[in-house]
Amino acid sequence: MKKIYFLLGAMLATGATFAQAPYANSQYSTGHAQKHAPNAITFTDMRDVDQTQDRAAYYTEDFDAGFGTWTAAIQNGSVGFEISNVGPANDAGSTFEIPTLLSSTPTNWVLLDSDSDGSSGQNEDATLTSANIDVSSFTTTLPLKLEFEQFFAEWEGQGGGGPEFDTLFVGISDDAGATWDEIIVSDGVGRQGRPNPELVSLNIAPYVVDYTQIQIRFRWRGQWAYGWQLDNVCIAELPQNDMTVSTVFRGDLVNSIMYSKVPQAQATEFVIGADVKNIGFADQTNIALDWEIFDPSMTSLGSGTSTATIASLSNGQNDTIWTNTGITPTTLGNYTVSITVNQTETDDATANDNMEDDYFELTEYEYAADYGTPQSAFYNWANNNDGAASIGNVFLITADGTIGAIKAQLDDNVVVTDKLISYQILKSDGTAYVFEDETDEYLTTVSDEGQMITLFIDAIPVVAGDQILAVAGHFGGAESPGWEMAGRVSQGSVAGTDETQAVVSLTDPSAPIVRIMMQDYTSIDAEIAEDRFSIFPNPANEEIKVSISLTSSEQTVINVLDISGKIVRTMNLGMIQGDKNLSISLDGMNTGVYFVEMVNEDGTQVKKFIKN
Repeated sequence: MKKIYFLLGAMLATGATFAQAPYANSQYSTGHAQKHAPNAITFTDMRDVDQTQDRAAYYTEDFDAGFGTWTAAIQNGSVGFEISNVGPANDAGSTFEIPTLLSSTPTNWVLLDSDSDGSSGQNEDATLTSANIDVSSFTTTLPLKLEFEQFFAEWEGQGGGGPEFDTLFVGISDDAGATWDEIIVSDGVGRQGRPNPELVSLNIAPYVVDYTQIQIRFRWRGQWAYGWQLDNVCIAELPQNDMTVSTVFRGDLVNSIMYSKVPQAQATEFVIGADVKNIGFADQTNIALDWEIFDPSMTSLGSGTSTATIASLSNGQNDTIWTNTGITPTTLGNYTVSITVNQTETDDATANDNMEDDYFELTEYEYAADYGTPQSAFYNWANNNDGAASIGNVFLITADGTIGAIKAQLDDNVVVTDKLISYQILKSDGTAYVFEDETDEYLTTVSDEGQMITLFIDAIPVVAGDQILAVAGHFGGAESPGWEMAGRVSQGSVAGTDETQAVVSLTDPSAPIVRIMMQDYTSIDAEIAEDRFSIFPNPANEEIKVSISLTSSEQTVINVLDISGKIVRTMNLGMIQGDKNLSISLDGMNTGVYFVEMVNEDGTQVKKFIKN
C-alpha cells in the first residue's frame, strides 16, 4: 500500500468537519522566486459595487477621459500609475492571472502594474495626486468620506511602509499639498479571497479644516509586487448609520469547505454567515443577520434572524456572523441564499445592506469546490524541476457512498495537447493520505484544450467521516499540461503531489476544477466477457466511432443512452455479419456520461464513454 505523508494536524476533525492544517510542505508563501508560481492569487466571487446609494456627492472622477487634473509621478524605480482599459499585462510565462478591475464605469481606470513593470530587488515609489478640489458647498452636518473602487492583492503581506513591502497610502491635504495626512489602507489583507471590486470608504473629516483646497494623493510603495487598480474616486457625505454586507458564506471557512456542487446523498444543513462592515460615521450596535433561502424554483424554504449578534462596530470595523438555518436541500438544482444586515440604528443607505449567493447546486452525483469560470491555471509546483505533479481538492464525506469517476478541466492552452494525464483518489487514515486507486492514463488531444475530461475509476466505497483528496496529475516535462482553477476556498483544502509523491498544499488557494462523481458506474456497465464491439475515442468531443465484429448474421441495433437510461441516438443496422465500422455524431448532446448499447440476438453489450 502506498502512503503519502504530510502533517494533517487539526485538519482531521471529527465527523465531516475540516479545519486548516499546519502543512509540513506548503507553497507560495514567501520569496520572489515563488511569485510567479502557479496560482499565487485567488479570487472572491465577482460582485458589482452599488453606486446608487442615497447620498450627496461633491466631487467625482471616473478617469474615463484620462487623468484630467490628476498628476502621476514616479519617485523611485520604474513603476507608476497609468490609465488603462485592459488591466494588468499578465506577461507571458506567468501561470496565474491578476484580474482586471471590475469597475462600475469600465471605459478607463487607473493601473499600477508592479508585476509587469517592476523587477526583483528594485524599490518602487509612485504617486497619483489630484489638483485642488473645492467642496466648500458642503453644508450638511454629516462628515465627508473619500470613496473609491480598487482591486488589490497583497504580495508581501507585511505592511508598515518599508520599501520592500507593497503598501498603499491615501493622503489628504487641505493646504494645497504643503502637508499631508496619510492613511494606510488594505494592510495585511494578503492574497486570498480579495474582492473585485472593493469599495473603500474613508472618513476624511478629521483631516480637513479648509474645504476650498482639498487634495487627494494615492501613494504606492513596493518592490515587484502585484500592483494596484483604482477607479471612481468620490467625495461625498458619510452617512451617520451605514452597515454593508461584504461577503456571504455557506459553511464555516475554518471548520469546513464552501462547496459549489454537492451530491444529493451528501447534502447537509445550510450553515450560513456573512462578513459585515460599518461604513457609516456612528457606532452601530446589536448587529444581526436576516436570512432567507430559496429552492431552484425560487420558492422560499424558510427565513429567520441570526441568534448570534455583534455588540458594536465602529467606523471601518468589520466582523463575521454565523447562523444555523435548520434547512437541508433536497431538490436538485441551484439554491439562493439571501442575507441582510440589521442593527439597532436605522440605516441611512439600505442599498448595500443585502447580498445574495446563488453558487450552490444540489446535484445527482457531482461533488465540486470550484466555481466554474476559470480564473487561473496550475501547471506545476514551485521548485519541482518540471517533475510529475498533481493538484486537487479535499472532499468531506457525510454519508456512505461510492466514487466512480473523476473529472477535471484542462487549461485552454496548446501545451496541454498530446500529454499523458491520470487522476488519483487518496484517503486520509488520520496521519497521512493513503493512495486508494487511479484511473487509466489518457493521452490528450488538441480538441481537449479547455475541456472537462472525465476518467473512470474502479468503484471506491466511502463512509461518513472520510476525508478524500481527488487529484488530477501529469507526468512532468518542460511543457506539462495545466488545470483550470476557479473560486475561493479555504486554506488546506487544495493539495496535490510533487515529483517525490509528497503531498503539497497551496497556501493561498483557489479551487482546481477537479471534481468527483459519486456513482458506481461499474454496476451500470453491463458488458459481457467477450468484447464484440469497441468505441473510440473516449472521451469524445464531436463524434464516437463504433467498431463491430460479428461471426454470424444478426439483426443489430446500436443505441446511445444518457446517464438516466434515455435513448438519445439509435441506428438500426439490419442484418449484419463480419466487421463493420460506423460513426455517431454527438452534435447537440450535453457533456457528461453516456453509454453505447449494441442489441442483437445474443443479447446486449454496453460501453460507456464521456462526451466532453
